[in-house]
Amino acid sequence: MNTRIDEPGRHYLPSKLDRLRQFLRVHFNRAVLGGISSSAVVAGFLDATGVTWPLLGYIGLATGITGGILGVQCVASPRMRYLLLLPLRSTSRSKINYPQQLALAVGSTNSPVRQIEAARFPDPVYGGGLRVLCGASNPMIIVSSNRRDVSKPHELLYSIFSSGRRHTHVDVDTSQADVPIPRFRFERELPEGCQDSDHTLAIKDLVYIPELASALTCVGASASAPILWPEHCVDPAQLAERDLIIVGGPDTNFWHAALFEPIVQEFERPKSSVPLALDLRDNTGRFSTYGSRVLTVRLAGLKSVFTHTRDEVVELDERLFPTYGMLMACRNPYAAAINLSRWCVFVAGTRSLGTSGGVLALTMMLDTMQRDSTKNYFSEVPITASGVRARVSAVLYRTTEVEQSMLRRGGEVLPRQRRHMSPEGADPNYSDTYMPTAVEYLSYDAGEPRWHLLGSTDKMHTDSC
Repeated sequence: MNTRIDEPGRHYLPSKLDRLRQFLRVHFNRAVLGGISSSAVVAGFLDATGVTWPLLGYIGLATGITGGILGVQCVASPRMRYLLLLPLRSTSRSKINYPQQLALAVGSTNSPVRQIEAARFPDPVYGGGLRVLCGASNPMIIVSSNRRDVSKPHELLYSIFSSGRRHTHVDVDTSQADVPIPRFRFERELPEGCQDSDHTLAIKDLVYIPELASALTCVGASASAPILWPEHCVDPAQLAERDLIIVGGPDTNFWHAALFEPIVQEFERPKSSVPLALDLRDNTGRFSTYGSRVLTVRLAGLKSVFTHTRDEVVELDERLFPTYGMLMACRNPYAAAINLSRWCVFVAGTRSLGTSGGVLALTMMLDTMQRDSTKNYFSEVPITASGVRARVSAVLYRTTEVEQSMLRRGGEVLPRQRRHMSPEGADPNYSDTYMPTAVEYLSYDAGEPRWHLLGSTDKMHTDSC
C-alpha cells in the first residue's frame, strides 16, 4: 500500500479507537454468533461421546473462537490490518487540527446523545459545516467530458460513457491505482432525451467556474496545478491527492457516483446514526442506480417547507423542481484510504439550471465565509431518536432569478431581461438562454428551516481578496 504522510494544518482521519469501534460494530455480532454456534457444535459431539465439559470450558471456547474470527477479519481488512496490535494512544477526537464539529440539536435532556455520537460515522468534514472548506487547500474542480473529446475510450481505466443501454453498469477497482478501498459496483442512468443518448457536458454548468476558482483562491487554495479537469483526464491516484469539487449529477459526471458510492458504503456499514442528507441515487435494485432526475432530501422540518409531504424524506422530481440542487461536503474517501486529509464537495442539480446555480451558490458561500469568520453553512438531519437533529455540511438550494438573452418569440423581439423563477413547476416563459443570477438556500440558522436569499451576481465580492 502506498501510504503518504498527511499534510500539516488539518486532520480528517479517524483515530485508532474510531476505527476499532467501527470494526467491532460491523463484525462483533457475527463473531459472537459464530463462537456460540461453534461451541454448541463441539458440545454436541462431546455429549455424543459421553464427555462433559464444565460450563466455563464452553464459555472459554466460544470466547476464543469469537476472538479468532475477529482476528481473521481484522487481518483481511486493509484498513484494520494489525490495528489490534497497536497501542490505542492519541485516540481523542479533540486532536489539533481536527475540525470543530457542529453540536447536536437536542430536544430534551433525556436524548441519547452519547449513543448517537458513538454510532455516527467519524467524518469531520461532513460534521463541521461548509466552513471546513476554508483555509489552505489544493482544489480540483471536475466537470463532465464530451465523448468527442475521447478518441480511444478503451484506454480509459473505467467506462465513463454509455454502454448503449439505459443503465450503464460500472465496476470500480481502485487497487489498480494503489488506493485500497473495497471494490464496488453501481449503475448510471442515462439522461432523458433523444438528443442526449450519452453522458455529455452541459456547457451552462461551467459558466461560474472562474468565479468559484477565484473564491477558492481567496480562502487559501493553492494554484500549483490546474484547477479545472475533465472527468476523463483524472484517476483515483490523482483524486486522492486533491480536494475535490464534483460539478454535475452522476448521470453526466462519472466521478460523482464513483466517489459518492464508497461514501455511502462507509455510512451504511455499519449504519451511521447520522445519515447522509442528500443524494441522487436509487438503491431499490441490486445495485445503486445513479441519475439526476430525482433528488432525495433527508432533512429536518421539511413538512413546513414542502406542502406535499408529511415526512422528513422528500424526493424532488426534476419535472416539478427543475431549479433545485444540492451541495454536500464529505471527507474524500480515496484520500482517507492512503491516510491523507482531503475534502470532497458534490454540486448537482436536478437540471442544468440547478447545477449552475449550485456553482454560483458555493462561490457566494465561500465569499461570505472569507469576509465573515463567524459564518458557517449547514443543514439539520433527523435522527431516529425523537427530538434530536444533527448539523451537517449539506445545503439544499434553488435558483430564484435568471437573466434571459434577447429572443425572437411570437413574431417579436424580446429584450434582455431578468426573470424571477417560480419555486415549483415548469416556467411558461422558459428559455434555453436562462442564466442563474440569484440563489436561495434552506437555512437552519434559526432552528426551523426557511428559505434565505444567498445573494445575486450584482453583490459578488470574490475579487475583494
